[in-house]
Amino acid sequence: MKKLFVLSFVCTFTLMLMGAKNPPVDPNYSFIVRDPNSNYIKILFAGDAMQHAPQIQMAYNAQTKKYNYEPNFRYIRPYVSKADIAIVNFETTLSGEPYAGYPKFRAPDAYFTELCETGFQVFALANNHILDGGQKGLERTLNTMGSVAHLGAYRDTAYRAKEYPLILHIDGKKIALFNATYGTNQIIPTHPNYVNYIETEELLLDMEKSKKDSTIDLRIMFIHWGDEYQLRHNPLQQGVAQWLADLGFDLIIGSHPHVVQDQEILISEDGRNVPVVYSLGNFISNQRRLNTNGGIMVAVNINRKTAKIEEGEYIPGYVHNGQLGTENNYFCIPTFDYLDGNLPIKIESDSLANDLKLFHDNTMKRMGNTLNVPPTRSFIFEELDL
Repeated sequence: MKKLFVLSFVCTFTLMLMGAKNPPVDPNYSFIVRDPNSNYIKILFAGDAMQHAPQIQMAYNAQTKKYNYEPNFRYIRPYVSKADIAIVNFETTLSGEPYAGYPKFRAPDAYFTELCETGFQVFALANNHILDGGQKGLERTLNTMGSVAHLGAYRDTAYRAKEYPLILHIDGKKIALFNATYGTNQIIPTHPNYVNYIETEELLLDMEKSKKDSTIDLRIMFIHWGDEYQLRHNPLQQGVAQWLADLGFDLIIGSHPHVVQDQEILISEDGRNVPVVYSLGNFISNQRRLNTNGGIMVAVNINRKTAKIEEGEYIPGYVHNGQLGTENNYFCIPTFDYLDGNLPIKIESDSLANDLKLFHDNTMKRMGNTLNVPPTRSFIFEELDL
């Protein structure tokens, strides 16, 4: 009998208004299970963390002459800080001044610092904007991140050979994290710099290297792909995803389209069930078009005994650009909490409040309808004999 993943639902939820800051990561990228009584290791993925010019301007305090991004992530922080490992697609650069948004992104260092303070421990760099600052920008980005875990772009091939795939150590388990992009906006890395592209030969070699280590428990691909602003994945994504599943990946998470796309469970050649989320959408940005004004975070629970992915949760986040109380800023708002009245805030503008509700409804319908199940905030992967 074939085994398939199906979705069933969990609606229990507890909101923590304040989250603990992320503990430091040692050079071996070792992490701790925050709840020792939990049966699971929780890994969280966030989508496109962008910095358009209006965001940079809003973060600047003319009196202190500093940048403050705390309001951006204030209400999403509890989710990030509760994860054992939190990973984000860092879709900008730390190229230094002058700071700039589209088309060549250069964010203040304070942006990266605040993402770390929010709880993100791993930064995926393989995306189409990582070379926006050229060689100096890339190398300054890598230098600024220092010992904080990052992957997808490298000073040279020797460093990549040592650090890739990124091995995450937690609870006696080893998780191999991979990261690749479809391109870098026709900018070529300057020798000796290196960026991971979606190239079959390279991916085959990387997986071959990974499989030589029999102690690795899971292999995860965070991939930058797809068509911008399209609400469903395209045939090329489908084919690549199946190829990656057959290659040996256990989970595939996508970014780049700037909207939330659908998800599905693929069956690999060797019979494994491989969840694929085609696009997480925008974690935070200045994009205001329908469906671009937010995204989802995906948290997956890995059984601490079997090292198998068993549970997961979608966390929709709407990016509010405007007034909240006395503050005018960008705020990533978890929509379930807002709509359930669990947050101490209210969007006074009826049109913007309606935008949040529309984003929430559209996102949950899209995700829920993928496998013909009603929308909800959570799902459980269950193996059933059919």
